[in-house]
Amino acid sequence: MANTLELLCDILKLPQNIREMPCPIELPDMDRDDMAELFGKLGLKKGAEVGVERGVYSEQICKRNPGVELHLVDAWQVYPTYREHLTQSKLDGFVEYTKEKLKGYNVKFHKGFSMEVVKKFAPKSLDFVYIDANHTLPFVIEDLYHWEKVVRHGGVVSGHDYCLRNPGPYQVHVVQAVQAFTSSYFIRPWFVVGRKDVRPGEKRDRPRSFFWVKD
Repeated sequence: MANTLELLCDILKLPQNIREMPCPIELPDMDRDDMAELFGKLGLKKGAEVGVERGVYSEQICKRNPGVELHLVDAWQVYPTYREHLTQSKLDGFVEYTKEKLKGYNVKFHKGFSMEVVKKFAPKSLDFVYIDANHTLPFVIEDLYHWEKVVRHGGVVSGHDYCLRNPGPYQVHVVQAVQAFTSSYFIRPWFVVGRKDVRPGEKRDRPRSFFWVKD
């Protein structure tokens, strides 16, 4: 049976010498909804989404990958320096909204901070993880390092908001963190999903996503 990377190349019609190509490898004709469907085609049926908020992408993962077992990880708690416009009552409403939205799907809620919840999962116990939590550098690096250990060999590590933002109260360091992590651990190939220049009315996820197959 072909391994995950070989199967990925077959599905997306990518060259088999993909390990030799410069990274990141751009997949501009996909968005993250397509990526969730791809995970299903790759047989990735048990995963975690780290950073859920209102379950917008959780719903797409469940719809696009029928039968998936999805673990939803989010603090749903106000804390300094991150999304300060949100109140605790608003976040409590997000939890109830998400539970209602995802009724009928095989989802499990884990309310707590990422580094607390990750300890509940055994090493190599998940097929995939999608990281969309705090986007500042220390938190992204922490999430990549610890959640990557929970993904089995042949599984996928992925995440959202692969983009650069100007300095301000809400920092996004996903690009810097992913580039540093993949370079430090000699990860290749790795992919970026989506277009840099989404035009008005185009059905594309403007903040791009990234992923790689864990060797």
